Amino acid sequence: FDCLVMNLIHKGMDKAATKVGKLVPGSKREAYEQYLEHAREKGYLNSDALSQLTQKKSEKEEDPFPEKQMASLKEEVVTKRWYNWSNKKWEQGKLKVKIAPEHFAEGGMRVAHFMLLLGENGARDQRCVAKKQKDERLANKVDAYDADVIMQAACQAIASGFNERGPIKKVDFVDCYTIVSQSGTVWGVEPYLTGKYTKYNNNYGYVDKDARNTPQAFTHFSYEFTDKKMMVVDIQGVDDHYTDPQIHTSDGEGFGMGNIGQAGIDRFFKTHWCNPVCLSLGLKFHTPKFLGIKLHSKAKHKGTVANRPATADSPTQETPEAFHLADYLGDLQPKRGGASADDLALLGLSERQFNSIATLYNELDTNKDGMLSKQELFCVMDKV
Repeated sequence: FDCLVMNLIHKGMDKAATKVGKLVPGSKREAYEQYLEHAREKGYLNSDALSQLTQKKSEKEEDPFPEKQMASLKEEVVTKRWYNWSNKKWEQGKLKVKIAPEHFAEGGMRVAHFMLLLGENGARDQRCVAKKQKDERLANKVDAYDADVIMQAACQAIASGFNERGPIKKVDFVDCYTIVSQSGTVWGVEPYLTGKYTKYNNNYGYVDKDARNTPQAFTHFSYEFTDKKMMVVDIQGVDDHYTDPQIHTSDGEGFGMGNIGQAGIDRFFKTHWCNPVCLSLGLKFHTPKFLGIKLHSKAKHKGTVANRPATADSPTQETPEAFHLADYLGDLQPKRGGASADDLALLGLSERQFNSIATLYNELDTNKDGMLSKQELFCVMDKV
């Protein structure tokens, strides 16, 4: 509820925020109205703020796909190979394509070219990306591309299972296949995505600083959906149209060199905080704190369970010491370089956000005991 209110206020939706305010319990109504008034004073709720937000959303990035240049290229007939996940068999057919001679992007292992898949019987041409291995020893070997195609097909099957659970936002992985030209040149192909491209997580536990819930929940879901045998990571794409994923397997077998096995799965859970989508899907609850990441020794249980009544078999049960925020932050300091990338990923913060919060926290923690009163905590939230 608080997240909803905060979003309404900061998006400039004055009327909506006021309507929501009518649902606020009487005991909190006064505080809510004061918050609204504060937001108005700051300009969060004025028409200019809303206008700027709308304008920002409507801005479109320039489309780099060279449609006119592609039209002048010579078409060629190629053999398409794709993997049918249902029957676990390779299938093939013929296509007509045009591929740009120069690459527009380059990664560590592949280069990417613009490609047009020519429509037949009145169908529209489809924009695609054709990728080629940089290693000349692998460039024209079909086997070098098979792992990516099978991996994408597996991710599509997992995505279907995710969508059947009825999440707020459904996800999909683009079709991925290989083409072989008449001269023997091999390409890995997938549709060209338009829009803001975002990498939501990677193979090693990285989480985007502005992480959305759905991509992280999907990675978590993939692990439980496959009975803890596989995990889909390296989630990236436009909105929830994903491409170029990586799969870790519990035994480390298959799916190319990016599969680092159980170590990769463990890395994800070291930085994963379960979110509302995880909870709505009924996934096992995870936070880095519960997995023992960045826990101070004081916060660990001493072999007993808090608040459990003593019995004849366990007459001397102890209650674990209180968990302090200062214990969790450890020796992090609000200075440049004071928080490592892993620390910030665990906290879900950028370095700038962390430094701001840490500075305010230290100012208010006058007793230096790592504890803030509720009012002091509200003060931190308000200032941040």
